[in-house]
Amino acid sequence: MDPSGDSELEARLTRLEAAIAGLQQSMDALMAERRSAHPRDPAADARTSSRASASPEPPFIPHRRRPGTAGGPDEALYSWFTSHDAGWWLSRVGMGFLVVGVLLLYGYAVNHGWITPPIRVLAGVIVGGSLFWAASRVRSQTTAAAVTDVGFRELLLGGGLAVWYLAAYAAAVRYQLIPIPAARLIFFLLAILSTWIALQEHREIFALVAIITGFATPSILPAPVDSMTELSLYLGAVTAMGLVIYLLRGWQSILWITFVVFWVSVAQTANAQTYTDDLTLTPITGPAFGSAAVESSRTFAVRHTRSPAQGSIAFSILLLAAAFAFTRVPSLRRQLLTLGSPRYTTTPATSGSKLVDSMNSMSAALGGGKSAPDSLIVWVLMLMSVVLSIALLGNIWPQVPDEIWGTVFVLLGLGALEYFRRGHQSDAEISHVVVTAAVFWILIGVNLLATAPESLPASALVAALVIYFAPRQFAGPRTLAKLTIVIALMEIAGYELSFNDTSLVHARWVASELVTLGAAAFISRRLIANTAERIQGMVLAGASYLVGLIVVWSALNPVWPPLVTTSYAIIGAVLLILSRRDKANSLYMYLGGVTMLIVVGRLLLIDLATVETIWRVLLFLVCGGVFLITAYQMQPGRRSGR
Repeated sequence: MDPSGDSELEARLTRLEAAIAGLQQSMDALMAERRSAHPRDPAADARTSSRASASPEPPFIPHRRRPGTAGGPDEALYSWFTSHDAGWWLSRVGMGFLVVGVLLLYGYAVNHGWITPPIRVLAGVIVGGSLFWAASRVRSQTTAAAVTDVGFRELLLGGGLAVWYLAAYAAAVRYQLIPIPAARLIFFLLAILSTWIALQEHREIFALVAIITGFATPSILPAPVDSMTELSLYLGAVTAMGLVIYLLRGWQSILWITFVVFWVSVAQTANAQTYTDDLTLTPITGPAFGSAAVESSRTFAVRHTRSPAQGSIAFSILLLAAAFAFTRVPSLRRQLLTLGSPRYTTTPATSGSKLVDSMNSMSAALGGGKSAPDSLIVWVLMLMSVVLSIALLGNIWPQVPDEIWGTVFVLLGLGALEYFRRGHQSDAEISHVVVTAAVFWILIGVNLLATAPESLPASALVAALVIYFAPRQFAGPRTLAKLTIVIALMEIAGYELSFNDTSLVHARWVASELVTLGAAAFISRRLIANTAERIQGMVLAGASYLVGLIVVWSALNPVWPPLVTTSYAIIGAVLLILSRRDKANSLYMYLGGVTMLIVVGRLLLIDLATVETIWRVLLFLVCGGVFLITAYQMQPGRRSGR
């Protein structure tokens, strides 16, 4: 045999023996770990020790994953299957078989006439009670399981709730054994029971069942709205359940569902519905062609539109109470957590981590700080609850003018500012939101109080006051002020470019535009003075300047087009001269240079073709003189003060 082949074979055998020895040592280590929890056998330990000492120490062989399985869906599925024990699987399969068997037996009994409708409903009540009794015999796992996990106890409780819901629905809708209002009351009581289970068992799924079925009951068990007071009390009670669950457990999904579904429900109720009334008209009786009197009547169907909640005091109180509750609950939740009581479950820090990261990025771009897991709730609920409430109140009370609602918004904003000034809130983010809400509500109120175009300068002045007084760390109100002035500038540009005729309304627009442009210039200077907001200030200044040029064009072009070119030349010259005297501010140079380019373009493309010869000569002379004077004033050798 070849000596090289023999040496290679011996090397392979050596590596194979080392690998086997390594596996043996790993098995011995695993067995030793398992025996650590039980009494050890000295003889077995000795044998293991002798085997380990007789075997050489093998090289370390890392465990290799199968290609394509690391983090893949097959590995996740395998982990999910292996993470549940046999009892978990048996309970689920057994419950499924039990439900299917009961349904089959029920269908068979109904088809053969064994049980009457009352007995069917009674059987459902008994089965549900039996499931609850069985759940009481199973130990709770609230301390070991996550809030989203459903154990055997929770499975029994959920089955009992489902059976009772179905029994109540069947008794009212299918068999008409009980009236619809009674079934609604049973559904509401079951929602309360589900809420209690959610709080006791620390299971979010029961809270979802309570809130969803509570709000869906009017749709599941439809009935005419006889009293807005009853409907208001019902919606308020279901909303209160959702808020209490959030305060105690901090489940954000419950609060979001409560917030969204409540406002959708009240908006649908406040929307107009069409009713049909019968109106009978009886003409005046009298002689007909000399004969006996004729008497006739006709019935007409008169259709009119009216909201069932219109003019309802109870529904209005519900909206006001809901606005206060949704606005107050985020800050109250944070205050309860500071007590340290175990009654209030802390929200997991990983809740909505991706959303929180995106909010942090947006907050950093706006100049704010880091967000908390409930920051989105704090901002949305505190800003929008009041707006939604007053908007729906406007539909319920259409006879109230917009000026009244605008005054309410302004007063609420001033009240929020006073609340902040007195320092009642120690939470920095809540204080930030309070100031932002105050500015938001005041801006809405100003726009309701003043009609266009006066609403533009009023909003612009509010924005200027916010930029002047609001601390720089409060990015929310400052962002609202910036958006307000940008929207005002866009409205001015849109109006002037729409070629409206010159009239008294246009004079009002011109006065409003001048005030708005002045406020925009003030805001731009304040932003440029701040290093962090310098770029925003320069962009706003450029936009304001372009809008100002549009206003000049709109005012002078109908009088005489060459006046526009002359005015642009003078404005550009002033800016260029100011840029030399204030060298630190390069914005003047950029704006002046752009203006001079616009002047050149108008001279060559517009005025040269449309203006008469004599005026064209005069226009070129004036613009040329302005250019020369500007160049002379900008010479490096001249003193800036002369």
